Amino acid sequence: MKENRPGRIPRATNVGGAGFLPGSAVLCVLVLLLQILFSISPRRAEAQAPASAGVLLQAGIEKEDVDGDLKSAIEIYQKVFADTSASRDVRARALLRIAGCDEKLGRQARQVYEQIVRDFGDQSAAVQARKWLAAHTQQEHSSSPGIVDRQIEWARLGSMGPADTDGERAVYAIGDDLYLGDLAGHGKRLVVNTRRYSWAPCKDFSLVLLDLLSTSTRQHTLGVIRADGTGYRTLIRDDAKNSIFERDEPFAMSCSWDDRNVLLSDFSLKSTIPGQLWLVAIADGERRVLVDVKGWWIRKAVFSPDGRFVAYEVWPRDAASPHTSRVFVVPVDGGEPRLAFESAPWQVGNAFLALLDWTADGRNLILRDVQKGKSALYLLPVKDGSATGPASFVRFGEFDDGYTTASGALVYEDRSVSPSNVDVSMASIGPDDRPGDWQAIDLNTNGASNPWPSFSPDGTGIAYVAKDADPARRDVIVRNLATGEEHEIYRSLYGSTVCQFSPRNPTVFCSVEREKGETDLISIALDSGAVEKIATFSGSRFLLSVARDEQAFFFAGNAWLLGIYEPPVMRWDRATQLETTIEPTSEDRRLISVSPDGRLIARLLDGVASVRPVNGSSWKALVSGVSPRTPPFVMPDGKWALYQAADSAGHPALFRVPTSGGDSERLGVLPNNGSGSAFFFSADGRQVLAVSEKPADYGLSVLEGFIPLVRKEREQ
Repeated sequence: MKENRPGRIPRATNVGGAGFLPGSAVLCVLVLLLQILFSISPRRAEAQAPASAGVLLQAGIEKEDVDGDLKSAIEIYQKVFADTSASRDVRARALLRIAGCDEKLGRQARQVYEQIVRDFGDQSAAVQARKWLAAHTQQEHSSSPGIVDRQIEWARLGSMGPADTDGERAVYAIGDDLYLGDLAGHGKRLVVNTRRYSWAPCKDFSLVLLDLLSTSTRQHTLGVIRADGTGYRTLIRDDAKNSIFERDEPFAMSCSWDDRNVLLSDFSLKSTIPGQLWLVAIADGERRVLVDVKGWWIRKAVFSPDGRFVAYEVWPRDAASPHTSRVFVVPVDGGEPRLAFESAPWQVGNAFLALLDWTADGRNLILRDVQKGKSALYLLPVKDGSATGPASFVRFGEFDDGYTTASGALVYEDRSVSPSNVDVSMASIGPDDRPGDWQAIDLNTNGASNPWPSFSPDGTGIAYVAKDADPARRDVIVRNLATGEEHEIYRSLYGSTVCQFSPRNPTVFCSVEREKGETDLISIALDSGAVEKIATFSGSRFLLSVARDEQAFFFAGNAWLLGIYEPPVMRWDRATQLETTIEPTSEDRRLISVSPDGRLIARLLDGVASVRPVNGSSWKALVSGVSPRTPPFVMPDGKWALYQAADSAGHPALFRVPTSGGDSERLGVLPNNGSGSAFFFSADGRQVLAVSEKPADYGLSVLEGFIPLVRKEREQ
């Protein structure tokens, strides 16, 4: 579903993998959730005497991520680093882990990061070390006296945004489960288990608003629940016979500081143009339109601390050309909105939120503006609903969104900390069909939600999709895995582009959805760069995989045009030009993947992982009780299916099960609550790429002490 976190710019949350079809209305099926690094359990490591440095490193990771035993983990990492016979990559990763543990323990980690850059500058660990050093150096240089800027370590918990935490507690999601807990991860309580939802906690974390999108058993609903999981009440339910909402999509919502009212925006009533702001009473669901600005999008709205005023930001519907962000203030009890602030003109394709929140004393609006190419935080003095002076500069920084906590601090989001929205790792597959040590690959995706990486036929390179400098376009990149050298082989005119390497020839195949509602299947020859259009389909198509003989192509398609919840999976035959449906449309949340050889499809439905031949009809159940929201993936030899589930200790882990049926085997842990990884295999089945969405494709920080500082400067 399309995610619209409270007050944030809506961004698509898509899921996918090679041959992976998720249960989502969004056609571009993209990979969900977290970073993957698999480990061998300590028991298994002890059984291998002597343990290799790679195995020992994985044992340390399990001590750190699963057991939370940082002291023991550091001791293991130190042994790995001291082993001069170990590979430079393994030793560098051990140092990187030591630095991470030092940070968690409140120790100084800069010297360790500097050592990684100095002694292992050619390794992938140095990339992360340089990013850390750059971020902390900038922070040290830009910090003003009296301001405290504390980074929030939240990625191990689940999905959250700046409105979801006060720096100590947080409401966060792991799949269909929504929790309230502390950021240290020591305790959590289930708030609700449901699907197709977004949420917004109130300032004091006593109540949580729930935006429940429609399913086969409910209409679009706004509800509220206590943070302890009790006392759920429906505030607004869409009437199927007389629908009140224009679209079944999430809307932005925020609580008043006294938990009495809710603001709903970024949606509209039927038969109107978007641009309405609703005021809804939490007590009984009574609602009224507070603002109606037809032809504009209301991107964010927040209450003043005393509840008398609402500040909201509007954008023009046509955001392709330079415009500005405009912030208005309107009285809650009635009255005309007043323009309080207008940002500097946007650059094309770089719209930004100007409005963050009110200060806790209600005297200022906290704003972001980008002037002369520099992003910075400002405070605008406001009294009785009107600006009383110019905005005062606070500090430079990327404040992409932010909310004031009950204590007066600002929790803000910074999306510049991560150039990629995904984690990609590679491993070799041994004779026992088990993936070995995973090595991170830092792809230059330029923020693309899914790079769709695939191996070249000889396994020496990969092709992937990256965002172009023009946000509406996509670039197809080929990387040499040995040297890291990259070159662009194709620039698509459209953003909906998915590519896969041929299993047998130096050719890349891509599905390119065009503006006219058609999709082209093209091939790109690596040696000559020649582009050939193979076929054109009516409607949306999304390339899932290519058969080894290049004669069969598998797609997900037509979900958007048909308005269905789950798109069908189709096979297109190159020789006959015929397309057949191998898995029909469904609304039961089945998740499908196609095997690399195109012979089997695998399914996850109601927690049961199954397989069947592409040309068959009977499903063979392999294992039940599978909870993560990704299908099983059949390995190239067809003997095993990989799947992700909680192990006996309740930790996310990777398992395999024979496709012929039999007992499952645990392969390793998935740290950071990891699930939702997609797997891409080399043609010979000896290498595998694993891709998962980064939980931390942005940073969260708490800014304290900036209000008195600005007041003092203003008085002078």
